[in-house]
Amino acid sequence: MDWDDQWINDFIRHGSSDYGYNNKKKKKGKKMKANLQEGDRVRLAGGKRPLTVTCAYSSGGNGRQRVTASYDGTGAQIIRYCHDFVLLDDEHEVESKGIDKMKGKLFQTKEATPRFGVGLAVNSKSEYVLEMKGTGELEAFTMKKGKEELEVVMPYSFAVKFSTSAQTYQYRGREGSVKVGDLLLSLNSQHAKGGISIAQVTEIDTKSDKATKYFDGMKIVTEALDGE
Repeated sequence: MDWDDQWINDFIRHGSSDYGYNNKKKKKGKKMKANLQEGDRVRLAGGKRPLTVTCAYSSGGNGRQRVTASYDGTGAQIIRYCHDFVLLDDEHEVESKGIDKMKGKLFQTKEATPRFGVGLAVNSKSEYVLEMKGTGELEAFTMKKGKEELEVVMPYSFAVKFSTSAQTYQYRGREGSVKVGDLLLSLNSQHAKGGISIAQVTEIDTKSDKATKYFDGMKIVTEALDGE
């Protein structure tokens, strides 16, 4: 297939700076008239990033409700009073989820000969609208579960966990260079005391946009010990 590899590499490295499509999300939503409950989808009254309510309870004897909610994607939590939030309606819900996942990213179609395009918006049918590479035309594609017509173009990446932390980290790499369970030796440890750290590969081919750098280290070749 005659793909423009240089164009793809430049896009992944530098992102899109040539697309002036204006797709500001309107601050839609229903004003709070009743208390929130766990699982409700909300945003801050002055914001637009969607959150999910994880805990809600009455605070003191004034009838005010305290709410804990976590941001989509990052999982970061905030605690506010109920009246600080706006309950999301269905239209805003679809728009927020789609835009967060696709705007500005490079996609390729799942056709016999893939074509490439940059994500611009989510239309009223919940389809992803792309500006196609080469022609500049706008085309819409379904991303309904099980019927996805697109896939995001990402550098190969894998996930690891360090022995000093339970957090998962994403790194770029070369396909086939590691497998799940491999042990890696980091030469540039982020541990508070510095030095080296050991990490284990937990997942491969993660296609994660959090993978912005390569693993600084080497794979450890292990040999089983004789138990006798």
